[in-house]
Amino acid sequence: MVDIFDEVDEDLRAERMSRFARRYAIGFMVLAVLLIAGVGGWQAWLWHRHQEDAKAATAFIAVLDQAAQHGSAADREALARKFGAVAQSAPSGYATLARLNEASLLADAGKQAAAEAVWNGLINNGSLNPVLRQVATIGWAAHAIDTAEPSLIQARLETLAAEGSPWRPVALQYLALLDIRLGHKSEAARTLLEVANDISTPDDMRRMANGLAQALGAPASTE
Repeated sequence: MVDIFDEVDEDLRAERMSRFARRYAIGFMVLAVLLIAGVGGWQAWLWHRHQEDAKAATAFIAVLDQAAQHGSAADREALARKFGAVAQSAPSGYATLARLNEASLLADAGKQAAAEAVWNGLINNGSLNPVLRQVATIGWAAHAIDTAEPSLIQARLETLAAEGSPWRPVALQYLALLDIRLGHKSEAARTLLEVANDISTPDDMRRMANGLAQALGAPASTE
């Protein structure tokens, strides 16, 4: 794979790099959701033993197929409403996945307030599977990093950025983006180098974090 940083000009601004970092992290979140959906396949088989649950599974998959196609903001908003309808009648597992997709589509359609209401409902639901709450937090952060209250972002990402957390690289990256937003570029560079030097971080994310850190004036990663 060609290193993306070989293709950018030397004077590329850190803000442009931060937008790329945000898009990468969104992809990381989507992969996590797909993994959870895969684990839920066994549950889907059980649901098919009951007619109503089978209908819910079929409805979810049908809307998911439509969401895979690119469309206008109006199309994404319409699909979000369809996911919301699925969530109202589906069993808890599919209902949560439907809500996650609903929130992402609403945000992509420019309906940030509506999306945040969905994400907050999931994040604050103590009865929800902790992994799904974490996915909701990452999804929220992906879209709210430029607008949400900094103290709220820090509070929500702190646990996910802890040692041993599978979300650590992406959570640290978001915290670095928050530091850039607040004008703390040296702190952001240090955090990004921490991501780049962590061997548990995926290779593409390490290269990206290293490149962004250098754009902020830090030395190259030692890895």
